[in-house]
Amino acid sequence: MADKPNIHVLVGEDSYLVEATARRIIDAAVPEDLRSTAVETVSGAADNMETQLASLRECIASVQTPPFLDPVKLTWWRGVTFLPGGGAGGRLAEDVKAALEKFSEDLAANPLPSNQTLLITATKLTMASIFAKKLKTIAHVVEFGGGGKGNKEKMQDALLRLPDLADEEKLTFAPGADREFLAKVGTDTRTIVSELQKLRTYLGTERNEVTAADVAEVTCVGGDEPELWTIHDAVSQRSPAALLKAVAPFEKDGAGILIATVMEKYFREALVCRDALDHGWLDKWGRWSEKTPPAARAALDAAGFGPATAKSPWAVKNAVKRALPFTLTELRVARYRMLTAREKLVSSDADSSLVVSELLRSISKPQASKPRTK
Repeated sequence: MADKPNIHVLVGEDSYLVEATARRIIDAAVPEDLRSTAVETVSGAADNMETQLASLRECIASVQTPPFLDPVKLTWWRGVTFLPGGGAGGRLAEDVKAALEKFSEDLAANPLPSNQTLLITATKLTMASIFAKKLKTIAHVVEFGGGGKGNKEKMQDALLRLPDLADEEKLTFAPGADREFLAKVGTDTRTIVSELQKLRTYLGTERNEVTAADVAEVTCVGGDEPELWTIHDAVSQRSPAALLKAVAPFEKDGAGILIATVMEKYFREALVCRDALDHGWLDKWGRWSEKTPPAARAALDAAGFGPATAKSPWAVKNAVKRALPFTLTELRVARYRMLTAREKLVSSDADSSLVVSELLRSISKPQASKPRTK
């Protein structure tokens, strides 16, 4: 690999890994104080022959233009969707294929100067194409896998990546907890990183080892679905703008039932917590009062939230954070809306917009009443 020029091709459906690796290449090739001027990014997103050729021409022009004031230069042809197998444009037009082949031949015949780097990132790249075969011989090509791998292979890859990703949060896993973690959150790297950050917050500074119990307490079910944590945050902030942004990835068939189910549980738990807060049995820091009546303690425990349950101090504090922005009545109404919305979604052709609408109604802050005038 050392005899190859400064050309890097990163391919894979795991966008987090591709992006993170690209950033490391940029960090190594371009000093931090030069990145605003010495890194030239060319968008590779194009879905027809005209825009594909325009993107390729822009990349070629950047590669052929040497650094002007800076001592180094990096061209990032980013998110290329029209390489053979890229999918966005289907089968490549002959003109585009010929232009790609000529570009690869020129790169092979005219190696880049030592102070220039070409970085190409793409979702897919069919290695049977002439362009890709040529790139294999002149570039550092890294494939992160994805579509062609089965669940077992993806899990093995994720297990290999997990220690390094966990180390970035100064975390380790107890025996078996790593598999419990991946079985729950899935193998998507971006989701793994997000869940590791939550575990870091949960464990605080007291300990660094993640147990199976920690995984069960904190992590969300992942897989191919985007996580719902951002929806929780938007609701607790009572922010319509944040909520609309958070639900956007769920705009597809069946997502409405999922959101309604999760948010009904959210409001149900917040309702129990708000009631305890209003009675003074729980304070805003998540501490239980010793004066809580035995009957109330028993009822709270039966609801899965009380002092004797397995909920950690972190979980109680988080529940308080979610409950405080709402009154008891608002939470009752919000839960009723989620139950009603779920029933309508199950028994009719309603879509997820119904749940979003009901959530927006639930988090809208009541307008202050105007003072009466005599």
